[in-house]
Amino acid sequence: MDERELRTAMDDAVAVAPPPMTEGPVLMAGRQALKRRRALRASTASAAVVAITAVGVAVLASGQGHNGFAPVGAKPSAVPDTVASSPTARPDATATSGPHHDRAAALAAALSDLAPDGFGTPDDLKGTGDFANRPLKSHKAMSAGTVNGTELWQYAAGTPLTKGAAVGELVATVHSPGSATTGEGCGLKPTAWDSSLAHCTEVNVSGKTVAVASVTYPAVDGLPPSQWAGYRHADGTVVFVMQSTGMARSGRPALAVMPMTDQQLAALAVDPRLSPR
Repeated sequence: MDERELRTAMDDAVAVAPPPMTEGPVLMAGRQALKRRRALRASTASAAVVAITAVGVAVLASGQGHNGFAPVGAKPSAVPDTVASSPTARPDATATSGPHHDRAAALAAALSDLAPDGFGTPDDLKGTGDFANRPLKSHKAMSAGTVNGTELWQYAAGTPLTKGAAVGELVATVHSPGSATTGEGCGLKPTAWDSSLAHCTEVNVSGKTVAVASVTYPAVDGLPPSQWAGYRHADGTVVFVMQSTGMARSGRPALAVMPMTDQQLAALAVDPRLSPR
């Protein structure tokens, strides 16, 4: 997954008009977006990008982009089913320098540092086919618009996980405080995974309840199985971490098993190094 993939997947999700925070509209929008992604496989290549765009980007205080996908927006806790105000999109939604870009770079470095023992995270691994010579390691910072005078940000980073000739994928996406999220563990909403496809369990990490969701995609999607961990920090920062046995367009075989156990993946979601400051 390189920067162009993230740009293609995320730039059309900048918000202006969020829908109600209910699972039905979110999943419907997600499935519509997923159908669009199937038709645009030349522009999207990883399970993480598809899933984040289809459902999980709803965690951002984002709204309707030019393709009609309308994720969830921020809302006051006192009125759980209404939106405080529509996020105001910024024309330069991607940070290419400055503190937010630096936070995304820090997230990428931390993600590589936290990779499980025995796996490589090569900087120079390139894609194949229409992604020949494009790096599969990336990071990105995206403005999700301004709500009540506060600009919300998403930071994303992805890296291949190699073992011998095989390659899997590790992705982290972090949403700054102010996004419209509720609950904890498997009650966390919205999430970065499609709940209609996921089996969610709760994992305790030092007294913190983390959702761990295993996802098997329909065969038509051509995506490897993935596993997500999600955690909302006390300050409202939301962290999702995804691992997968394979990495699209890497040109390499998939890993035989997931790189990490449920407990290890959950521990990554609560690790403060994945919460850029």
